Amino acid sequence: MKSLAIEREFGSGGREVGMKVAKEAGISYYDSNLLDKVTERYGDSAHMLNVYDEKWTGSLLFNISMAAGYSQGNEQSKVYQMGYEVADTIKRLHRNGPCVFIGRCATDILKDTNNTLRVFIYSSDEKKRIKRIVETENVSEAEARKMMDKRDRARRNYFRFWTQKDWADRGNYDLELNTSMLSTEECARILLYAMNK
Repeated sequence: MKSLAIEREFGSGGREVGMKVAKEAGISYYDSNLLDKVTERYGDSAHMLNVYDEKWTGSLLFNISMAAGYSQGNEQSKVYQMGYEVADTIKRLHRNGPCVFIGRCATDILKDTNNTLRVFIYSSDEKKRIKRIVETENVSEAEARKMMDKRDRARRNYFRFWTQKDWADRGNYDLELNTSMLSTEECARILLYAMNK
């Protein structure tokens, strides 16, 4: 069985799909809990990841100020060190057996492995995305729209910062699934089939 690495639009149900796949396959699932694994291996400095994880690359000026703020002399920037620690942890967990990874550029980190399925999950129906956000985040439609735009922008910027690639470029993925056409259950079944090929 292959590992699964998912990038997803906010409100597309990508996280839910990943959880269903992991549960059905009986394999480990990593999203924000990946940061706990980084901390176990690299110590307290990795706690800073919680502050910057998939959020902190929202603007170029902020990125520059953060990178400059954590660099000292000729030492490697702390921000870049944290990125290395995340990538190293993803590779190590993958080597230990199939897993499901959500976000954190795992699709790019594992791109050279032949036993990883790299997937982008999106929804072409904005109303369905907003409805899902309203339900999962317990917010108004107006707040859901703002959250959707902000989170997608942050994920796009995070992906570009660490990979120098466009988050939505089809060339980054083996498969794309549209949850406006497919339920999360159908997506999970498709992915389980592909992971076992």
